[in-house]
Amino acid sequence: GRGSGTQNHCGNVTYRKLVFLNKELYATSSKFDKLKISKAIVRAVREKGGHFLEMKDKLYFDIGDKRAWDKTSQALREGQTEIRKRLEQEEARQKES
Repeated sequence: GRGSGTQNHCGNVTYRKLVFLNKELYATSSKFDKLKISKAIVRAVREKGGHFLEMKDKLYFDIGDKRAWDKTSQALREGQTEIRKRLEQEEARQKES
């Protein structure tokens, strides 16, 4: 199961912060650029010595770049409806001024 222990690990906190900081950019990017954003986040984590791990038979193993990119893209997509709505409202306010 998913416990809060792994959620609070400093590497996971840093990863979620990177995802959060890139959500707005992701929401306004093309499909091609969205993949580049996901890859850049995974690369940044790995360059700092981070891993993307999964537990199997009580052992951790790295899931590889492809699955890490997929998981990062999914994390970036979460909350996109609200982000786009907020961006549209901000744009409408700017046009009114």
